[in-house]
Amino acid sequence: MTERPSWAAAELDRCEFSLRGYQGPAPLCCAVQEHGTRVHVVKSGSMPTRGDGLWTQTPELLIGVRVADCVPILLWDPSAQAVAAVHAGWRGTAGNIVGEALRRGAKLGVKPANTRAAIGPCIEACCFEVGAEVIGALREIGLTDLEICARTGPRGKPHIDLRRCNRALLRRAGLQDTYIEDVGGCTRCHPKRYESYRRDGPASGRMWGMIALGRRLASLLLGLLLLHGCTAAEFSAEQFANQAEIIEDLIEQGQLITAEELTRELLEQRPDDALLRGQLGRILHLEQRYQAARVQDRLALGLDPQLWQAAYNLACSSAALGDLDAAIRWLQPVVREGHKTVAEVAGDPDLQALHDDHRFSFYLATGLLSKDERDALALVQPKRLRVGEMATLSVTAIALNRPLMAPREQVRLRPEGPFPEDLIRPLSRRETFSSGEHGDREFAQRTFQFSFQVLKAGKLTLGPFEIRQGDSVQWTRGLTLEVMAGASTDANGQQANTVAAAPLATAEFFTSPAEGDQLLRSRHLKGGGELHSLDALAETATEAAWQHIGQLESRYFEFRALSIEELPAALPAREPGIFRSILVQRGTEGISHVAELRRRTADQL
Repeated sequence: MTERPSWAAAELDRCEFSLRGYQGPAPLCCAVQEHGTRVHVVKSGSMPTRGDGLWTQTPELLIGVRVADCVPILLWDPSAQAVAAVHAGWRGTAGNIVGEALRRGAKLGVKPANTRAAIGPCIEACCFEVGAEVIGALREIGLTDLEICARTGPRGKPHIDLRRCNRALLRRAGLQDTYIEDVGGCTRCHPKRYESYRRDGPASGRMWGMIALGRRLASLLLGLLLLHGCTAAEFSAEQFANQAEIIEDLIEQGQLITAEELTRELLEQRPDDALLRGQLGRILHLEQRYQAARVQDRLALGLDPQLWQAAYNLACSSAALGDLDAAIRWLQPVVREGHKTVAEVAGDPDLQALHDDHRFSFYLATGLLSKDERDALALVQPKRLRVGEMATLSVTAIALNRPLMAPREQVRLRPEGPFPEDLIRPLSRRETFSSGEHGDREFAQRTFQFSFQVLKAGKLTLGPFEIRQGDSVQWTRGLTLEVMAGASTDANGQQANTVAAAPLATAEFFTSPAEGDQLLRSRHLKGGGELHSLDALAETATEAAWQHIGQLESRYFEFRALSIEELPAALPAREPGIFRSILVQRGTEGISHVAELRRRTADQL
């Protein structure tokens, strides 16, 4: 309530309303915030004595937390119709209070993949001086120095970034990065805007982070419904569409002031129109009012998280303000979903500030955009398919800004939790490694591709996946496949035709070939099998015998790859029923291999 968007302030003043001295319902909160990890589920009339977080599914019940440097975090799962307010000081963060809150919310039907989060103003790394015990406590829960953003302050003591820590913990809990909104703002740096205990001591006041279910109350707090007190002309649907076209023409003609006035007039009647709000953000950006543009585009994404144009405009406005981390964060989902090509992004003058950033240079070279020097990206194609069809999951581990000729780090991959055996049939997996240079630094990437057949109709969740690169840990976002029943399925969504059992168990499938194939290689050699050496320059397939191992047969090939894109022509053609596990790296990086498995037929047994 301390800071409100400038557009709302102007509209409220014009309509003779104000959010100052707000006399709405008092938020329900814990009587004592104890800097712990206790989270309660509340209904109307209840008030927990001690704790640092609240969940509710009661409509119109306003809940909140009090802050004056700690991190206020608001959560909302629209599917479960549940909201939460969380107070995360450094002790709560070190106890992973956001993870505890989501585990508590699971009893209400809350799912991390559906949950939106907003991180409010708090003390930032520039001002948050801590002792070594704080960094130690955060490391104990698995946070890396990169996620902690540990640095040495002007007095020679360590500083950390609580906001970044909690964002990492939210991602680790399974939230999609595009669903995590960071309001920003350092409480200690802005005495006229925020309360700060570090700055003012016991004399400091407190700010509220508040949230409620129910469109009426939420709109009231945003100052949107109050705008209905203004008198404005009513538009029919046809007139509304005509006005929208007029706005586009005004923007093209450079008449931005007129376009803004008309857009605001339409928004008075349709405050929840995401396209209009995103259009206003675009106009404000063109007027070089970047902060105001970011407010409008974030509101647009709050109304429609799939509105990629608003995310792209946020990237442009953030780049113009010099906030390159935010620009990269907003740009990432746009390029990941293919809404903009590399050429379009590279040629956009609004993103010129990114061209000296090594993450952006890596994107121009590879088409992959990383938020951090260490990152993990996941993508599944197609996102919608029928039972029996094939899908491919791609996971990329990125390491940027490394010293030239730095030792190669082992990369390990694992899914969060066990994966049911009856949902997919593994077909193949592939790992590729490559590196390159930018200036006097090096980048390296490992890409894992898992191809599989889907066996049941419904929604299939993949991940999140943990990627360990040396001592650092990253988590991908969770992905969802929509699987429809096909012609080859029965009434229960099962395949009507019998599917041959896969030669590799699902539990062994989602792992790195560089790591997992060592076991396959050992079994193959122990059973008396040969290692077939392939000539990468040969143009004809090599004859290779299969080794019997119980109910399975195996073959193992090794070669020095000429490229990471193509397998040697000497590799025998893959037949139906064969599972392949592939590691391809340039010959200068090491030996590549292909491991093959298939089940023996009844006649062979």
